[in-house]
Amino acid sequence: MKKTINVRFGMILKRYREGRRLTQEEFAAECEISRAYYGRLERGEHSATLELCEKIANYLDVTYAQLFEMLDD
Repeated sequence: MKKTINVRFGMILKRYREGRRLTQEEFAAECEISRAYYGRLERGEHSATLELCEKIANYLDVTYAQLFEMLDD
């Protein structure tokens, strides 16, 4: 069974965060959201808004395409 898009996006966020050796708290603070909310995003329990995706992409210094390119993995 294929994972939901929220779960797959959460996995992408986690890969980026861990690749930069950041805690959930550090990453969340940079994106101006709570750590608890970020944790729910990472677990696929919530969807990120386009506005939040923009903040995440800007913080990671990646394009939207790069942020979403692993969704089909």
